[in-house]
Parts: sequence; C-alpha cells; structure tokens
Amino acid sequence: MGEIVHFVGKAGLAANANLESFILHAKVNIPFTNINWDDDSWNITSFKIGKNQGRTKKIAHFKSLRDPSGSKSTVEIPLDLPFLDFAKAAFSEVMRRFQLQEFRRYLYSMQAIEQALLNSGRPACITALDATILDDAAQLLQERFKDAWATGRCLERLLTQIIAPAKITPAPIEWVSPIPYKQPVRTDRVAPKNNDKVVSRLPSVQTILDLAEIHHTSKHIPDRVVTAFVTLAMFAPSRASEVLSLPVNCIRHVESDEGLMMGLAWDPAKGGMPLTKFAASDTFERLATETVDFLLNLGEPARKAALWYAQNPSKLFLPPELEHLRGEPITLYEVSKIMGKETAINAGHASRYGLVKTGQKTTDPTRRSDPNGSWVGLFEFASLENHVLNKLPEIFPTLDGTTGLQWHDALFVLPENILNPTAETLLNVPAVFSINQINNQLGSNPRGVTIFSRNGKTNRDGSPTAITTHGFRHLLNTLAQSKHLSESLIAFWSGRKNVKQNEWYDHVPQEAFIEAYLKLGDNVGGISSGEALSEKIQGLIASHGLTQQEAMGVELGALSVTRFGLCKHNYALTPCPLDKDCSNCSEHVFVKGDERHQREAEFQYEIHAKAVAAATAALAEGEAGAARWLKQNQPRMERWALMLEKMNDPSIPEGTMITLPPPESTQSKTGLAHAVRMIATDAEPAKQGDFADEAEEALMAMEFF
Repeated sequence: MGEIVHFVGKAGLAANANLESFILHAKVNIPFTNINWDDDSWNITSFKIGKNQGRTKKIAHFKSLRDPSGSKSTVEIPLDLPFLDFAKAAFSEVMRRFQLQEFRRYLYSMQAIEQALLNSGRPACITALDATILDDAAQLLQERFKDAWATGRCLERLLTQIIAPAKITPAPIEWVSPIPYKQPVRTDRVAPKNNDKVVSRLPSVQTILDLAEIHHTSKHIPDRVVTAFVTLAMFAPSRASEVLSLPVNCIRHVESDEGLMMGLAWDPAKGGMPLTKFAASDTFERLATETVDFLLNLGEPARKAALWYAQNPSKLFLPPELEHLRGEPITLYEVSKIMGKETAINAGHASRYGLVKTGQKTTDPTRRSDPNGSWVGLFEFASLENHVLNKLPEIFPTLDGTTGLQWHDALFVLPENILNPTAETLLNVPAVFSINQINNQLGSNPRGVTIFSRNGKTNRDGSPTAITTHGFRHLLNTLAQSKHLSESLIAFWSGRKNVKQNEWYDHVPQEAFIEAYLKLGDNVGGISSGEALSEKIQGLIASHGLTQQEAMGVELGALSVTRFGLCKHNYALTPCPLDKDCSNCSEHVFVKGDERHQREAEFQYEIHAKAVAAATAALAEGEAGAARWLKQNQPRMERWALMLEKMNDPSIPEGTMITLPPPESTQSKTGLAHAVRMIATDAEPAKQGDFADEAEEALMAMEFF
C-alpha cells in the first residue's frame, strides 16, 4: 500500500465540494478498526495504545455542548448535521496524522465551533466558519475551562492543519487563539513564602512516615501492594504510569569503581530515553529488591495465566491438575480451584461468575467442598470460560503500547481482587491496576476504606489522610531542588518499624529534618524545641507578631553543621565571633538523642575537665598564669556538663532541639566590646572616661586586643 497523503482542497472548487471530498477522503483513510462511521461514539481503545493503558477504554463521543449527559459515556444530543460529518472526518484526520493519545481537546474545540455557529444564527456547517465564529468559540472554551490555553491551541491547529488546507471555507481565514498562556503551578518546586497553595499540595512527611510504618508492620496483602507501589515511587521521581508498567526484569546491576550498583530499568512516560535509575543508598537498594521480589512472588500465578491467554486467546486457563475438566460440566468447588479461590463459591453467588446451570448433578465426593454432602449441581464449562475471557481487554496481551510490554512480563500484573480488602483473591485470574485504583487506596476517596483508615492513621488535626500517586514525585523533586534532601526522605522511608516512638531520629540527621521543615513548612510537622530555644521563639512571637512556624523558621533559617552540633549563626552577615567556642554561644543547637552530639559533648567535657583539674593543681602550687587558665576553662567545662545533663535528662523527649542559656559573661571580642560600651554609656558622665580606660586595660590583660 502506498503512502497516504494529506487531503488538500482544490482552489477551483466551491467550499461545499471540497468538504464532500474531505469527508470521503477521511472515510477511506480512517485509522481505526471496527468503527461504524454512523455511530455517535467511537471505540478507539486499540488505536495508539498508551503507557500502562491496561483495561482503560478510549471512547470518542461526538456530543454537542447542549448534551446533558456531561462526563457520562453516552451521547444524548449529538452534534448537528452536517457539522457532525465534518467533525468525524476532522477527528479521523487529526488522529491519523498526529497519532495522539490525548484527543479530547480536539473534540472540545469542535463542540465550541458548532455551538458558536448556532449561537450566531448560522447553519451548523463548517463552510460558514469565519474569524468571528472562532473568536466566539474561544470565548466558549474560556467559560468552560479554568485554563483553556491548550484547548485554544487545538482550536487554532484545527484551523491551520485541517480546515485551511482542505479549503472548506469560502475565504481563507487567518486566526490566532486569543487565549493567553498561564504559567502552570509546579508543585515539585520549592514554593515562595507567599505561595501557600503550592506548599499545601506537597505531601506531608508524616504521611510518608505512616506509610513506612504500615509497610514494615502490616501483613494485610492490599496494604503490602499499595506500599510496594509507594516504595518504587519513592525510589526516584517517577510518574505512576511508569511505576505500574515496570517489567518483571526491571532490576539492573552495573559495576562501578565502588562496586556493584543496583538500579531499576525505567521507560519515561513522555518520550524520554529509557534509563536506569540507581539506588541512592544500600538500604534503599535492599528495600527496592525486596519489594520487587514480593511482587514477583505474589503475581506469579496471575502472570502464568496471562501467558496462557496470550498463547491461547480463546481458551480458559486450567491448572495442570484440572486439565481433565476442559469442556466438561463443573461444580462450584471446581470453579473455585480453576480461578484460584481458596474457599468454595456459595451457591447463591454462582451468577456473579456468569455460571449457567446444566440441570445435572454429581454425587462424587471429590468434586464438592463438603465430603459429607449427598450431591452438588453442575454448571456449563463454557459459561465460566466466557466470564473469565471477557475480563481481558481488547488490547490484551499488550499492557504498554510505548514499549510493547505484555501482561505476562509486567511486574504489576497481579491476581484479581488483590487490592480489594473485602473480596477473596482469584490467583489464576490476571489483573492490572489503574492509577485511580492506587489513588483510591491512598485516600482520594475519603469516604471509602483506604490504607490509612484500615491502619488508624489520620492527619494531625484528625482529618482523613490522603496523598496522590503524583505526590511522591513532587516531594522528591522539591527535596532534590532544595539541597540534597532526597537522602533524608529515603532514610525516613527505609527506616523504622515503630515510627510512633520516633526511632527514626536515630538514623536521620536532624539537620536534614530541619531543612525539610524550612522548605516544606506544615507538611513536615512540628519540631520539638526545649528550654532556651523555646524562650527565644516565644520572644520572637511576642515582639514581631510571628506565628510559631515563622518564628521557628527565623531561628533555624541559617542552619549549618559543625562537629559540635548545629550552628544557627548567619555567616552571610558576620563571621563567627566565637570560633570553636560553641558551648558559650547561644546560637549553638544540639539535639537530644543524637549520638553524634552526645559523643562530642562527652569528649569536650572530658578534655575541659582534665584541663580544669590540671589548672586547679597548678594554682594550688602557686604556678603563674594558672588562675587565668582556670578562669577560661572552668565555665566551658560547666557549659559542657550542662549540655550532658540535658542530653541525659529522661524528661526531655528524643529529638528535642535545645540551646543553652546565654553565658553570664560573653567570651567574644565583639560581645565584650559591646558590653563595655553599654556599661560605659550607663555610667555617670564624669566616670565614663575612667571606666573605659579600666575596661580597655582589662581587655588588654586578657589578650583580647
């Protein structure tokens, strides 16, 4: 067959003649199979199979804007003739030439054109189109959609790519969509402070922690399947369709300078090149491998059945030990075994499986679930065969049209009802999952049973917990852009079985959690602060009218990590006035329960305790300079002792951020000079000069200048 050319109207023919030729050309070259041109709904499911299309049907409805059915998959009021035939022809040409997977915007554009023609009093015919009608159609789209820019572009493309070349209007039309472009709100970027909408759409870190706890503690299979999806979604920023279309052999290993690296083979959903996403840590490598193994084992019987149906599309899959039943009347007990159902089917539920009675009975005790019974009824084998085969979509065995992935090679092909907590799993009936099914389990339908409601998880205010499949991608992107925080969330996810006791603090650097707090705001949750830090925060709230969140952000905004703990000093403003004298600094923060901070405090206390003991002994022997040495180190030892006291205080919760009270006398040159000036200012004028001289001499003696 030769190359199909695009239809181009003849200049010498009238618009009506070109329109007739255009419609005929479209009918001859229609790209869809099994389509009746006269139908007002076209099933184009098998055209250009999408990523993880699974059982999703694609139906094109040629309904008018006046149709009251809304989003229902029916057509009550179709487009008026003769515009209807043009719409079908234009849609056929658009799909054939552009090979679209998302096609509805073109249908919306044609609905707007038809309605604009009728509103103007003109006939519903594309030959009556002009720039004014297109302006009216664009206005209808703006009234219909909150952001109509993309649909307006389709309206413009319909004119320039289809209508104008076909010469089906009496005069050429030059028109550009007047619908302005709006910068989309990106929720996977760090939001500015005044953009609360973006921040609020990020998932709560507490939600991630709840899912982690469920993953480690729940034995409920629907919970395990959902958290398996979440684990792979948290492996790297990914779209849900990419996760759900992973192949069974998705694990890859690559030899590097640091040894063998593990990754997951990925095929991007929007045209990117296939790639391998490597594990960010050894822990996540183990977690992802365990998750893949779990899905492989869980879906093995379903994938085995899927392979059978790919090779035998018209025959029911039977376990080898039941092959002798093919074509024979079967009992409900045998139906259960064939479908992989652990318990027998209730006689009153036979119609749910499409079973048709034969009118026959059997007394064979091996063919019934109750060996003490006398007889059981028989059902037609063909009725069960038709019931199961009808569950497979028309595009079976293809799951992913972009890669050609087959059902039997897909990781997320699992037994039927595996996500239904109230229905028994059918091991030998393969099923795939839509993004909506996963979203429903993650709380998109708060009135239904979700993974959170089953496990007693709610938000901090008691409202139902919910997260979308795309939320994980947003979160990882935001953290990646806000200074290497994806590692911290990986640690959150991979870590603790008992999140309620905050054991994850033992494994997650507190500075990472603090930075997540600053970047994600309320989505992280509160940070526990103690003693002096709490007093500072309350002071900021009182003096500046800040909220608790804003005051904490001010206190933590310039955080840096030192060997002694966390430093809140803003080095962009001034250098550190207390170099390595962190214990005497009120900007120094340590975290209760952090092993690094505990070890450093113990080490520093031992050093200063030895120094104080040596200086005390030297002072007793009358050694020169011992008094000055003791005066310098005694307060430091006491400060480190106070820090250890807070560290070992059982009344202070693990993870609490603590600062020590300001020292009685500052040790910094800047602080001393400031104190001297303040005291001198407060002194009587006659004595200010004398006091300044004495203070300068004291500072010189201490070698501060």
